[in-house]
Amino acid sequence: MFSLVAKNIKEQRLIAPGQTVIVAVSGGADSVALLHILSRLSQELPFRLHVASLHHGIRGPAAEADVEHVQALAQDLSLPFTAGRAQARKLAYEQGIGIEEAARKVRYDFLAGVALRQDAACIAVGHHALDQIETILLHIIRGSGGKGLRGMNMRAPLPGHAGLTLIRPLLTVRREQIEAYCADNRLAYRHDSSNDDTGHARNFLRHHIVRPMLARFAHLPLAFERLAAAAAADHDYLDARFKRDALPMVDIHDDAWRIARADFQACHVAMRWRLLRAAFRRLQSREEAGEETGNEAGEELRFAVTRELSDWVARAQAGKIRDLGAGMQLRLSYDSLYIERQDAQRRYQGYRLIAPGTEIALRGPGEIAVGNLRIALIKGGRPDCRATALYVPADAELRLRTRRRGERFQPKGMAGKSRKIKDWMIDRKIPRQIRDQIPVLSLDGAVIAICLGDTWHLAACLQEPRDPRKTMTLLLE
Repeated sequence: MFSLVAKNIKEQRLIAPGQTVIVAVSGGADSVALLHILSRLSQELPFRLHVASLHHGIRGPAAEADVEHVQALAQDLSLPFTAGRAQARKLAYEQGIGIEEAARKVRYDFLAGVALRQDAACIAVGHHALDQIETILLHIIRGSGGKGLRGMNMRAPLPGHAGLTLIRPLLTVRREQIEAYCADNRLAYRHDSSNDDTGHARNFLRHHIVRPMLARFAHLPLAFERLAAAAAADHDYLDARFKRDALPMVDIHDDAWRIARADFQACHVAMRWRLLRAAFRRLQSREEAGEETGNEAGEELRFAVTRELSDWVARAQAGKIRDLGAGMQLRLSYDSLYIERQDAQRRYQGYRLIAPGTEIALRGPGEIAVGNLRIALIKGGRPDCRATALYVPADAELRLRTRRRGERFQPKGMAGKSRKIKDWMIDRKIPRQIRDQIPVLSLDGAVIAICLGDTWHLAACLQEPRDPRKTMTLLLE
């Protein structure tokens, strides 16, 4: 077993020379064996160890005895030791989560705190092959996709603390090997009675599913190890394809991801699912964008939800919104799909918008400048510039504003017919949410131009006046 663990550490480069490693020790056989092996190996590979043990506030005197046992082990090995105490039950109640999840959270937070105080970036835990089988089965039961078949990685970011690394050197080691190692080396360990409570899903699997399977199929750990390795390889390949093919099509901001609906539908279904999950996870945790990683922290979209959302995008109408939970939503426009935080500042590519209710009057000569819009009335003919130039009566009143209810527009190319501005905007697939922010220019109350992006759409009724002395030049930029 020592050789196997040493091989894992060396081949996977789990520990760097000179590194300080925080060893999480509960007092059970797996963590006690891990500590002993790392202590022996630290003589061969120069790295430092610091032992950490947490009382979760769940098991009372028994847990206190566990911590005292670990402290004695650390003293026997002449290793520094840190003990901690938490209130997992209180956290579970306050956050409405299960006691196992709460215990996991307080444990990782405690280990992160010890690592930071010891200037360490690596934390070792005693998860072994039986834990891996249970984890993969739990993922399957909960409806996981291919990602869940990877199980636990031998190296991963510490959940909730991405700057720290969690290593699992025993992940390929069987439970009976661990117990035999402890017996051979006369290592005393504690038994956690809570592991016998089959009311917890993991304990039920261990006692009623996995152990009977192991009795019948001795090769089960190896089979699950191969399954996890194959799933990890497939996942890494899909990550690379996602980064290369799908991610460049996404307009990524801190609070929203946008992709053209046509581009989304053109993606393979595996890429569509991956995009939805990646956007949800990154946005709700505010992580940096990029390929999917082995990060075990953060909320995930369940597989069934992901598949249903992908199908919904293909059939839903523009303007529809789906609440995803965790402060996230999926929103459709005419041509785009937005995965965004519900408090996101919406971004609309290509539009120059003004505040709803804006109304600015202009009598020439003069100029209006709002954001990157510029409207000017000047005397004389058309200047040498790239602005759209019109000629208007010198005594006319111009107003830069937004549309009014029921207002009509007579665009060019309509044979003199007018249309409601609302209908005209719908025809051009302008998102409903920004129609009241589209710049409109009126002349003596009649709409003569509407700005869409870099283009001013002009009214057909505009004619060049016959008398230049009674006109001014209107420049739209």
